[in-house]
Amino acid sequence: MSASNGQIEHVSKKQKYAVCIACIGLLQSGSTSNVITQISEAMLSGDHDADAFTLALALPVCLSLRVHRIWTLLKQAYPQIPEKGRTDHIATMKDVWKNLVGPPLGKMVDKTFIQGQYIEFIMNISASYAGDMEDCKIMDQLCESTFALRRKQHKKYAGGVYSKQSVDAAIKRLTDEEFLKVCPNPPCIPTEAITFTGLKWQRDSIYMAGRYNKYSRELPQTPWFVEGERKMGSSVQELLCEILNKSVKAEDYRFSSSGREDVDVRCLGNGRPFVIEFINPCKTRFSRKEITEFQKEVNLSSEMIQLRDLQIVDKKDVKNLKEGEEEKTKAYCALCIARSGYDPSLLNQLSGVKELVIQQKTPVRVLHRRPLLTRPRIIHEMWASSIDNFFFKLHLTTQAGTYIKEFVHGDLGRTTPNVRSILGLDVDIIALDVERVALDWPPKCSE
Repeated sequence: MSASNGQIEHVSKKQKYAVCIACIGLLQSGSTSNVITQISEAMLSGDHDADAFTLALALPVCLSLRVHRIWTLLKQAYPQIPEKGRTDHIATMKDVWKNLVGPPLGKMVDKTFIQGQYIEFIMNISASYAGDMEDCKIMDQLCESTFALRRKQHKKYAGGVYSKQSVDAAIKRLTDEEFLKVCPNPPCIPTEAITFTGLKWQRDSIYMAGRYNKYSRELPQTPWFVEGERKMGSSVQELLCEILNKSVKAEDYRFSSSGREDVDVRCLGNGRPFVIEFINPCKTRFSRKEITEFQKEVNLSSEMIQLRDLQIVDKKDVKNLKEGEEEKTKAYCALCIARSGYDPSLLNQLSGVKELVIQQKTPVRVLHRRPLLTRPRIIHEMWASSIDNFFFKLHLTTQAGTYIKEFVHGDLGRTTPNVRSILGLDVDIIALDVERVALDWPPKCSE
């Protein structure tokens, strides 16, 4: 076996000991000593900062069948043998294996092995046996109707005709007498032992939250693809996550934010709240000083974004982000143009508007990814200031989820009322900035 990137690959070796017909070598010393070395190498290569770990083991399907065959023969020969332990023999076998492997493994990796309780760091080990499916073919005779049907519906059972669940369930339905009619002899002696074909660590996600400012009008929030072709060179998500993940060393990450701005919209003021879930991380423990250094690294990496209030948060706190996405208010500044010119006094019609309810059909520009609905939205307040006889600035505070561009130009009448209809002018929007996202989360950090 060789370990690489959390995986174990089997390398065939000539068997040096007789293989047990019950555990298929799982509990034999030659097997356990080999796998301890391989798991320790994989754990050390990940450079995990967990103090403790536990083990999870997936076994070949036929192991249940083999042990059950031995039990039925023992009960036939020695009826006085107590039933206790018969129903949970596989769980017991797993526990024995874990207690054989766990303590010496813990010494090799300098971590505490803990069995029987939840631990944030789990090593998942998959064991396989070359004769697994061949052993299971006896189930066709034991439960012909069940497995004949599963074979006919093979497309439905992508995991195989003989799954652990189906074999275990079938065994439970059989009496010992029925079982012995088909299986009067012990299982055959394995030609080779169980091998450990896969190993993968599993750790709880870590969540980092903060606020970002976006200063570029050519930067999408997330990677932008159209018909498989990438648009724009990077994104807010990538500029943040890729730098942070160099330290976290996670398998993957998920980026979420309180709303989103268009690629050509800047996000100013105190920034937009976001959270990143780092999935299956190697590192989860960081000091306040280290987090501050991560933030500085992001801010020095690009002039297009800036990061503030970066911190680690609990999973339960992430709900604050989603609640704010639809419930909080947003403040904007729009640069607008009246193409035929305008009388600056007309802007007074906008400045007096309070709690204006508008009806917005899904904008034409997002119909390809959002359902066609009419959504009521509230313009809580707005005021306008003249620049010259063609240009003016419009300041708005709105309900989250309001489409500002469409409120300005009307979107072919799909947003009503709109700035164009209120002023009676051919008005369009030139540029838009988010000035404030009124969500007091995550808490402000004192650097």
